[in-house]
Amino acid sequence: MNQTNQTIAKNASVLMASQLITWVLTLLLTLFLPRYLGAAAVGKLHFANSLWAIVTIAVTFGMDQLMVKEIARDAEKTAVTFSTSIIMRGLLYLVGFAAVVAYLRLLDYPTETVQIVYVIGLSQLFGLFIGAAQSALQGLEQMKYMSLATIAAKSIHTVIAISLLLLGYGVLAVAFVTVLAAGINLTIQIIYLRRLQPLRFSFDWRAGVAMLRAGSPYLFTYLFLVMYQQVDAIIISMLVNDTTLGWYSAADKLFGTFLFVPTVFMTAVFPTLSRMHKDEPDALPKLMRQSFNLLLLLSVPIGLGVIAIANPLMVLLFGAEFTQSGPVMAVLGLVLIFTYQNMLLGQFIISIDRQNAWTIVMVVATLATIPLDLLLVPFCVSQFGNGAIGGALAFVVTELGMVVAGLILLPKGTLNRSTAWYSVRVLLAGLAMGAVAWLLREQFILLPVLAGTAVYLISVIIFRVVGKQEWRMLQTVGAGIAQKFGKGKAAATAVGD
Repeated sequence: MNQTNQTIAKNASVLMASQLITWVLTLLLTLFLPRYLGAAAVGKLHFANSLWAIVTIAVTFGMDQLMVKEIARDAEKTAVTFSTSIIMRGLLYLVGFAAVVAYLRLLDYPTETVQIVYVIGLSQLFGLFIGAAQSALQGLEQMKYMSLATIAAKSIHTVIAISLLLLGYGVLAVAFVTVLAAGINLTIQIIYLRRLQPLRFSFDWRAGVAMLRAGSPYLFTYLFLVMYQQVDAIIISMLVNDTTLGWYSAADKLFGTFLFVPTVFMTAVFPTLSRMHKDEPDALPKLMRQSFNLLLLLSVPIGLGVIAIANPLMVLLFGAEFTQSGPVMAVLGLVLIFTYQNMLLGQFIISIDRQNAWTIVMVVATLATIPLDLLLVPFCVSQFGNGAIGGALAFVVTELGMVVAGLILLPKGTLNRSTAWYSVRVLLAGLAMGAVAWLLREQFILLPVLAGTAVYLISVIIFRVVGKQEWRMLQTVGAGIAQKFGKGKAAATAVGD
């Protein structure tokens, strides 16, 4: 393996290990926050994070991606590129902060909500600088330091936040912990960045304007992506109340943890697919079909299983106060099936140089989300007394629409009748599993989970869902994941030393 390939493999392994560790820490905090803070406080925290997610992506203005490219091409530009970006981010942050203040006053949010938004805003200021440091480290191909800082900050955040919750502190204290964690993350990254490249702060206004101009194409894509992910929370907070948003937040956070499966899948599979495609140029449709089939094989039992046990699952994890999160989680279980495929479709379409078409799909989905939320949230309040269900239903419509658009954008013949027949068999196996889990949903949650899993495995065998190609692919994926995690752990240990 040449030096370039070794660097890529090492960085991929470290990032994989970092992703696993931060996922576990995030899941742990996700389980504690709702149970100890309650629905209203969780809703306020979720609103603050969603609002600032949109503001910070606008403030970043596509500079992250631009910095990576510039520094990767010429490491000597690290200092001037980093310092120019830091100053531009700081100036744009002031504009963003003023917009947030005006928005909060216009809609007359409660005092505690405003305080939480301001505290989260301070952590996001650090986050903007962290983004610049991460981009510089990524351009220098030193992702291990970025991962180390992320793991250290996330660990401290999780430990201190859980400790404060156990001691009886409230949501404002938890919000301040995010500021501390962000400060630690930034400090670690700056220390390592200075070891790699001397940092001399200088600013050229013309260079700053040029950076914004060059970053604007990236801004457009990422702004719509973040808005698509966060606009539900903003609209729910406007139309209903913090408690309803808290119900939505608990389900949404848990939904996010289930996306670890396709994320790991994509990370492990696509390098293998790329190598196979290089050796067999005509094999791309076949490789896409295999990936589509395997993600369907994974997503259907997870999605339908979540639908069946959503109510007892949410009560078990978060307490009786989050009973209303159950229906929301059930709807998001259906969304999971579509989202898994969208992650694959989006990646594949981009890989065949049709990223502009996929960006248009994202824009349409984002624009459609707003009227859907405005229609479905009040409707679900009147029909079910739970507007959060409306936010989840809007997600169903947009994710399904993206699947349809993605399938249309695929080259002709990529998916065929065999794919359709495979999908039918997987769905039949999933429905059999879901029916059993649904019938046992009132029992201790482990019983429907185990029974449903057994039925799904038996159904998969009966319907001959997993053939030789699928088994071979599963073995390849498993080996890739094991290899990457193994290397990642070794690399993480080396960083720690």
